[in-house]
Amino acid sequence: MELRQLEYFLAIVEEGSFSSAASRLFMVQSSLSASLLGLERELGTDLFIRGRRGAELTDAGRALLEPARAALEQTGRARDAVAEVRGLLRGTVRIAYAATPRIDEMAETLSRFRKEHPEVQVHAVPADLREVAELVIGGQVDFAVTPRIDRAGSAFRFKPLVSSSLALICPAGHRLAGARDVDPGDVVDELIIDLPRGWQSRDLFDQVMNERGLTRQVTLEVQDCFGVLALVQRGMGISYGARACIDPDMFDGVGVATLAGAPLWELGVAYRDDTLRGAAGRAFLAAYLEQCSRGRTPAAGATPQGDSGAFPPAGPRPPERLPA
Repeated sequence: MELRQLEYFLAIVEEGSFSSAASRLFMVQSSLSASLLGLERELGTDLFIRGRRGAELTDAGRALLEPARAALEQTGRARDAVAEVRGLLRGTVRIAYAATPRIDEMAETLSRFRKEHPEVQVHAVPADLREVAELVIGGQVDFAVTPRIDRAGSAFRFKPLVSSSLALICPAGHRLAGARDVDPGDVVDELIIDLPRGWQSRDLFDQVMNERGLTRQVTLEVQDCFGVLALVQRGMGISYGARACIDPDMFDGVGVATLAGAPLWELGVAYRDDTLRGAAGRAFLAAYLEQCSRGRTPAAGATPQGDSGAFPPAGPRPPERLPA
């Protein structure tokens, strides 16, 4: 059994078909099929059911899945260790990131890191927040940059990097736009554009409402924060989110109000072990943190490892209103 065959096997699993896997691996499909046929002959069983719906794992294929991932992971760690001793930075980094407006510096980090370390292969995967924990725990990514995820069990850890008070997001002309310390009871009758349950902002907002004994009707849910901001911008309703995620340059016409008793929203790194594995992974995280400290992140209303709740002034304003 060759490591190359295991790599091909996992590519087919992840892509769902031989043709897609061959395209990803930059090889012809016939060569990929021949390699997998050799692996199946060696193991004495079929690993895939080939059909109209693509390639589906057999029971034997499912049994091979985790050992194959572990074998490739250990091989990669061995290569990284040797390269580190030689003073080289090589290997593969796999990062998942849940995109958030304004705070996410992933694109800038990717650009700089690739120029400085061309021998490192970087795979950055935008992921739904609900998928991030499984990607980390399953070892499909080395770490994730994501809003806080609370997950029980020793296999998952979260290190906060930036925190920001939860705030209300309103159309610029809304009665609450710019207000300070809005009582949660003042928004019960508003049309609130919600994120799905499980998103940190939604959980924090529900927490605030529950602590005040307030009930509300959920009438509109949007799958991501970009969609929420777009609907608020169009005057569809109000919503909530981290103050640091609201970029007035990207979403002109969106106002903000502070929320009385607002809890903190956190962005951080989710990972599986006590320390990040591999020199390449540690170097990429260091580059990401450096990018975040260059002035663009944390944004207004955000602080590293905490939040005073203070907003930076933006010129003379009446004391009861927020700076834009």
